[in-house]
Amino acid sequence: WGLLALLWIFEKLLLLLAVLALALMCRKLLLGGRALAAGDLSYQVDTSRMVLDFKSHGEDLNHIAQGMAAAVDQRMRSERMKTELITNVSHDIKTPLTSIINYADLIGKEPPNSEKIPEYAAVLTRQSERLKRLIEDLVEASKASTGVLSVSREKIGMVQLIDQALGEWEEKLAARHLTVVRNLQDGETWVYADGRHLWRVIDNLLSNCAK
Repeated sequence: WGLLALLWIFEKLLLLLAVLALALMCRKLLLGGRALAAGDLSYQVDTSRMVLDFKSHGEDLNHIAQGMAAAVDQRMRSERMKTELITNVSHDIKTPLTSIINYADLIGKEPPNSEKIPEYAAVLTRQSERLKRLIEDLVEASKASTGVLSVSREKIGMVQLIDQALGEWEEKLAARHLTVVRNLQDGETWVYADGRHLWRVIDNLLSNCAK
């Protein structure tokens, strides 16, 4: 009977330890779930002493927290980029708009037969086109950020597109003492893209170079 009693006590101790271990693992999972629900995405469940499905569930909670943290970080970067874009474009819009106002005022002060009027009108046209492009960029960026930007993909000759853009910017870049180094392979390179949006990308890149 003494031996049976010892075995019984030992069995109950093992059962107690198992229950305590299960309770501890459940407690860790409970704390992890609460932290995640409270928005603490840096909290990590300690799974080093967990076993079976408890360990798997703890790792799943950690992965969820990491995924949510990455999503929040991406969203914040996206919001910062949109804010910077709006700030930059708004600043850029002021320059041609101020120029348009000033030259319109100058034209109004000139006599009808003044030789300066065509010169002022040319500046107005140029600045108006620039202002139009900036506004279009802002509208396109707004559409892209909301996911409603329409895209019509087709087969585009990339080399031809780049050469055409370089041709239009050649004089402007040369005026700023910039030389384009053309490093394109022989023959055409075909891409499947929206030609209008792709042209805007290249045009904006060259515009930034000129600036």
